[in-house]
Amino acid sequence: MTISQIVERKFKNTKVKSLLFASDFSDYNQDYIGDLLSIYTRLGKLVRLANGVYLKTTITKFGPVYPSPTEIAEAIARRDHAQVLMSGLAAENYFGLSTQIPMKIVFLTSGSARKLNVGNTTIEFKRGVPKNFAFNDKTMATLCLALKSIGNGHVTDEQKTVLRNFLNDYIQEHDIKSDLKLMPQWIQKLLNELIKDIES
Repeated sequence: MTISQIVERKFKNTKVKSLLFASDFSDYNQDYIGDLLSIYTRLGKLVRLANGVYLKTTITKFGPVYPSPTEIAEAIARRDHAQVLMSGLAAENYFGLSTQIPMKIVFLTSGSARKLNVGNTTIEFKRGVPKNFAFNDKTMATLCLALKSIGNGHVTDEQKTVLRNFLNDYIQEHDIKSDLKLMPQWIQKLLNELIKDIES
């Protein structure tokens, strides 16, 4: 089987809205692999998101169909054997703490830093310190990053109501005590006060 046939088989076996990496063909000449993947890109069968990162998609009258930024981030994390956490305004939006739709979505990663352009959205991976990934519960790690984004003293009463409603459901099925201890003191205090309100 030729290299072009190997690439074609991999392409056919890749689901639509899934990522394809040049490193999937690391046993072969990467310049040649890049040329082959560029052909698929010119034909509109792949969208190049970054160096060596391609998306298999379908083209509609509105343009390419993309997976969610989280799906893209998690696919890259699996490839890199890394961890990723949504942060900043995107994390705020995820928990309903902000209604703003960010044009740049930042993920902290234990892998390599990089940027990808996905349609009108930029996905940026920034190296995170190990403490960011020490949480037992990824949701709580993301909540911590969302609150850090808002900042100490800037959490509104409306946002506290959103947090209280989230915690009311979440703590019924999850033990968050150990993860609370990993958070900055002001976040620990805020969440513990909200939990007391729920339990009273």
